[in-house]
Amino acid sequence: MSFINIERHILLPRLSRREYVKNWWDLSRGENVALGIGTICLGALMMGVGYEESILTLALHAFCIGAFIAGWFAINDLLDIDVDRINHPDRPLPSDSITEAGAKKYGNRMIILSGVDLLAIMLEDVRNVGDMAWVDSVAIWLVALLLMIAYEVDGKPFNPSLKKRMFWGNLTIAMTMAITILFGAAAIDYALHPLLWLVAAAACVLTTAREMIMDKCDAIGDVDRNTYAKIKGVERTRKTVWIWSVASCLLLVMPFAVGYLPWNLVIFILPSIIFAIMTKPYLSRGKDSEVGNFLRFSMVSGLAGLATCGIIINW
Repeated sequence: MSFINIERHILLPRLSRREYVKNWWDLSRGENVALGIGTICLGALMMGVGYEESILTLALHAFCIGAFIAGWFAINDLLDIDVDRINHPDRPLPSDSITEAGAKKYGNRMIILSGVDLLAIMLEDVRNVGDMAWVDSVAIWLVALLLMIAYEVDGKPFNPSLKKRMFWGNLTIAMTMAITILFGAAAIDYALHPLLWLVAAAACVLTTAREMIMDKCDAIGDVDRNTYAKIKGVERTRKTVWIWSVASCLLLVMPFAVGYLPWNLVIFILPSIIFAIMTKPYLSRGKDSEVGNFLRFSMVSGLAGLATCGIIINW
């Protein structure tokens, strides 16, 4: 290793406390961690489960998913550092604000901490419920771990590396988003309720659309990945993103159509539908980064709208 590389890995610029916190927040994707924690509360709000009777198990599930998301993003950034030097040079690792060794240690510890928290969830369920209520939480966590491994691992003998395999990498990230909703449902013993599966399906479809368009934005640095845009072309990708955005709107309306939620409350999910529909003119003009922003707004406002419906109905 050259002296320059040694210097990059050891000697970092002095940072203020605010810059230090911001770097770790960015490495963890703090906004995604916050969104994941928020989805833990979504099931309780929609199903009318009182917080006084489930506050500890909800808190344990929230911490578990928050640590898992933070750890995954740290590991992902570490593995994608060469790509990010081109696509996202301002991120903590390519900008040398955080060392690779520090990111590796942090990512591994967060995943381990999430696993330890899962054990606490099991013990809490056994103590309070006395049966196998923890099985759903453990099963969903293990599925999330397998998705992370299948997405990231690129080596012999196990070499799925789904992030390099066109549509499947996008779907894997989207499924992880959906799993956070089901993990929150498991916290209140509603992991199999059809209403929450419909919500998870809508989140999965919308996130898939966003991941596809964001891959298009990162095309310059993704030289070793067979993204959807690279294989199918830019125009077809934009058409597919539009179709999936509309599909997510239809899935979002399904809980009202099948009677799980009353039609008079559909107004609370209209902002989410509007944001998704607003992507059309931006897709037509090739403003892909703006499309990604609108789809994120659609996701956040949709989850907030559904939570509001639950509060009105049950509280």
